[in-house]
Amino acid sequence: MIMHTRQERIDVLMPTYNSAKYLDSALRSLEKSVLSHRLIVVDHHSKDGTLEVLKKHKADVYFDDKSLGNARQILFEKSSSRVLLMLDSDVVIYERGWYEKAIKLLGTPSEDGRLIGAVVILPRVNPPVELEKFKRFWWRLLPSLQHDFFVTHSTLFLRDSIKGIHIPEQLGAAEDVYVWLHIRRRGYVSRTIMVDGIHHFTLSEKKGRWMGANLRILQSIVGREALQFVLRNVFFYPFLAFLAAMFTRDPGMLRYNIRRWFGYLVGYLFPKRYWQINRDGTSPSRSCGQAAVHRDSSNQAIPES
Repeated sequence: MIMHTRQERIDVLMPTYNSAKYLDSALRSLEKSVLSHRLIVVDHHSKDGTLEVLKKHKADVYFDDKSLGNARQILFEKSSSRVLLMLDSDVVIYERGWYEKAIKLLGTPSEDGRLIGAVVILPRVNPPVELEKFKRFWWRLLPSLQHDFFVTHSTLFLRDSIKGIHIPEQLGAAEDVYVWLHIRRRGYVSRTIMVDGIHHFTLSEKKGRWMGANLRILQSIVGREALQFVLRNVFFYPFLAFLAAMFTRDPGMLRYNIRRWFGYLVGYLFPKRYWQINRDGTSPSRSCGQAAVHRDSSNQAIPES
């Protein structure tokens, strides 16, 4: 366990883009639990009042127009605290004491002796219901899946666990997988805790193509390390959804997750078309950022179909 007091300041890292709908609620819930922090934001040129909310909460704001992966990389680079919290603008945590619970776990040895370098704070309410039912079914059956579940939308990190990270800027999504792989390479593991709260998870049903495309891009970058994620989300997903729906007798779960799987498959097959997502859930037009679609600044190509 690391020695950390409530008075020690941490950096809170938040990517935003037209996030005004839930942003104030997310920040007010944060301020009740994390008393001493610096809010660092990378914004994608929001037009909906997001910047006004951030000004009210005294955020240090930077701008990026490349990708979510690049935004998270900038956030890591701008931070300096020993412990840092990555928090998305649509995550609202209600539970008292969640921060102390996560800090207590951070830096402790796991079952295999490796230190816990990241603690994922999972809100108990994660719409849509059909996706959450699917996850909970498999978590009950195989608890290790929940143990190792990793996202970056509400996660506490030890700085040493992300030392030297460079998230490829062509990752518009699946950057959380890249971060998880980096943490493991550094010799750390992650763990999860459940808390009272909600992740509004906007555009969830329409993100399948986006996620599938970025898994393909991730695979082109890290190779075999991405294989387990590709197999689970692109190839095994419909079978897993069918089993979960059969045992829970929930046809709605099956319909939702099959639609989502089909999106993953289409995105995986056509990554250049779907690697970015617009706020309305559609793929971006080819006239917007065409050069960036093909290559990042390191001249790494995005896979063709």
